[in-house]
Amino acid sequence: MNEIKQVLVDQKARLERKFEKEKIIERDIPDLKKYLSHPNVLAILGVRRSGKSTLAEMLLRGENFGYVNFDDDRLAGIKVDDLYKLEKIIYELFGEVEYFLFDEIHNVKGWELFVSRLREEGEKIIITGSNSKMLSGELATALTGRHVNFTLFPFSFSEYLRFKGVKIEKVKDTFTTSSEGVIKRELGNYMREGGFPEVLKISDDLIFSIFSDIVYKDVVQRLKIKRIELFKVFTVNIIKYYSNEVSLSKLSKTLKLSNNTVEEWFNGLINAYVVITSERFTNRPREGMTSPKKVYVIDPSFITSIALDSSKGRIMENLVALQLSRMGEKLFYLKGNNYEIDFLTRDKAIQVTYASGKDEIPKREIEGLNKIKTKEKIVITWDYEDKLGEIKFIPIWKFLLTI
Repeated sequence: MNEIKQVLVDQKARLERKFEKEKIIERDIPDLKKYLSHPNVLAILGVRRSGKSTLAEMLLRGENFGYVNFDDDRLAGIKVDDLYKLEKIIYELFGEVEYFLFDEIHNVKGWELFVSRLREEGEKIIITGSNSKMLSGELATALTGRHVNFTLFPFSFSEYLRFKGVKIEKVKDTFTTSSEGVIKRELGNYMREGGFPEVLKISDDLIFSIFSDIVYKDVVQRLKIKRIELFKVFTVNIIKYYSNEVSLSKLSKTLKLSNNTVEEWFNGLINAYVVITSERFTNRPREGMTSPKKVYVIDPSFITSIALDSSKGRIMENLVALQLSRMGEKLFYLKGNNYEIDFLTRDKAIQVTYASGKDEIPKREIEGLNKIKTKEKIVITWDYEDKLGEIKFIPIWKFLLTI
């Protein structure tokens, strides 16, 4: 009991030091605290080290709340029965708290019923987690309509600029010439460094430890994978497919693995937010289910540092996929006869091409858009802006900052 008390005191003190010493920026997110105006559970999900804990702490600044980080190695092996003891310790240390914040509570088997009981007793709770499946079990059943999920990504480009202290000058929707120059330079840095907060605060070298942590803690341990080195090879191969369709059957043959194993490993990477996928748009459901998915990586730093790739056109497409996902769009791509649309959303068709002038834009990008009907038709370029008929041409930096 005294050991757990010491852990919670240490964790709260570390929390306070973070806000005193580290650079904390506001995130471009909706008002999440409104979901806690009544007894409720707010689940902040996303890839490990994307800033979920910091965001949760920012929401509760100035409030009296109980805090437990279950990723602390001193709490390894804690059982669900211990959670009730832990609740008593929180009240003993912090008094009548108004909120509970539980980091990575899914590390405790059976945690769902504990959180459900707290909510039924009128408590307001924030939980964080680095696996998208953590709410698919008993908690989802017990709290139907009484919990809200929010997925947090690493820094967007606008958040990256804010962290770097870059001030953008514009009049209405027009950026000044000097701001444009700075933005374009920083975009190149962002495409290489990515948006993991710790990497930007400390060193690019942290990318490798973050990647290893995600692979081991959020996939290998969860799926109980024994062929760890082979799984790492598989993961790097998946990342190398970014902005392309991935054939799991081909990968299974190349790595001499069963189709079931490859599918399980691939889904493990999706659930841990290492990659996101885009489905082929079709009016035939069976075709959509069996068609290859396109793969996008959660942060460009994994592309440049882990896959050792710096293809600007493909990284641009990856950034667009992340931006659309941040906006809550489900990703689809379209393949027709002799044409392909990179992204189809509810009201947009979007092509992405690395072009700085009209003459550099491949004809197939335009022809594809002319063959479909949608509210908006957009070609995202590197540095070309115009409008020709129904089609808007938008530079990637402007798309990332204004859409």
